[in-house]
Amino acid sequence: MDLFSVKKQRREKVWNCAQVKQAKSVLGKVRVGSMTDYEEGVKACCIATKLWMATLVTTRCKIVTEIDKALEAKLKPLSELVAHEVGKPLTKAIAEAKGSNHVAYEEWRPYGVIAVITPFYLQCAALGQNVWLALVTGNCVIWRGPVESPLVTIAIIKLIAGVLEKNNLTGSIFTSFAGGSELNKEIVKDTRIPLVSFKGNSQVGKVVKHIVVERFGKCLLESDRNNAITVLSDADIQLAVEAIVSDTIGTADQGLSTCHRLFLHERIYGDVLDRLHQRYGSITIGNPLETGTELGILFFHATKKHFLQLIDAIKSQGGKILTGGSDTKYARNFVQPTIVEISTSAKIVKGGWVFPVILVFKYQAIETNNNVFKESSNFIYIGHVEVISTWLRCEVHT
Repeated sequence: MDLFSVKKQRREKVWNCAQVKQAKSVLGKVRVGSMTDYEEGVKACCIATKLWMATLVTTRCKIVTEIDKALEAKLKPLSELVAHEVGKPLTKAIAEAKGSNHVAYEEWRPYGVIAVITPFYLQCAALGQNVWLALVTGNCVIWRGPVESPLVTIAIIKLIAGVLEKNNLTGSIFTSFAGGSELNKEIVKDTRIPLVSFKGNSQVGKVVKHIVVERFGKCLLESDRNNAITVLSDADIQLAVEAIVSDTIGTADQGLSTCHRLFLHERIYGDVLDRLHQRYGSITIGNPLETGTELGILFFHATKKHFLQLIDAIKSQGGKILTGGSDTKYARNFVQPTIVEISTSAKIVKGGWVFPVILVFKYQAIETNNNVFKESSNFIYIGHVEVISTWLRCEVHT
């Protein structure tokens, strides 16, 4: 038994466990854990995670049930111990230890006013993801549309206001502002707004959540990610290639879900890269309003500069540009879609960006693909559906 709080404590302080009703009566002595004990315990828990995740869910349920029965079998002495050490009345101690005859149910109740803060590339998406749910559950919404694209905000608010007025309801049910950081600050610290939904940059999201939680508000974050695609050796390669192009090119600079990392099984690595190289060479870059355009213009002029800085950082960390990596062929804020071969140990791998730049890795086991600090989602392309169970349990699969 790895009970680091009792069995393996051998340093630091000793805690006297006294009986609360008789302060001089010592129930026992327990050594307080040190930082060394903590580190050992966390490492052991991380190692155990692989075993527990690989255990069938039915077996996990069975074990949890057995644990519950083991506690129930010692209900009386455990309750008495709680009463002795903590001072809780025995009847309450029994209720805590037993935990039966409880009913849990979920009811969606309106908060009142909630705020939704969106970037320029997720204005319409936010409506279906947040606003409709908020309105249906009885909340009024304050929507801070981005100052960079106010015309879209105005068009949407006019459409919504028209429907509300048609039903003899005030347009204030859905109030909208177009603004920047100053308006964000006012919204996140306003105690009249109990819940704030923020979509955008991770660093800004951290600040938003800190301010909202500090006033005991609730916060929903959807920040920039480091998304990945994993292609297994038995996958339909052409289907995977088109999906990769869609996720790396189609949403570049226009979404949080742009794919940044591509994991290819070693058996198909060369084949997929060859097809991607050909496909990237035929990408249509130009006016986003024209039919057939696959990669449009970067929204901000500064983004082009950041793209070039990213390319320089990749090269400095040993990355190899397989295709693209330049902006010289196109005017204004256009850049070339780029494929990079780089080591998984490179620092840049854990970064995030909105440019059409994808990092490619060769792998032998699928468990390595989500070893990244930032929040990420992962698409997997397979030929046999039974591999999904292996994938979900994060087991090794070759």
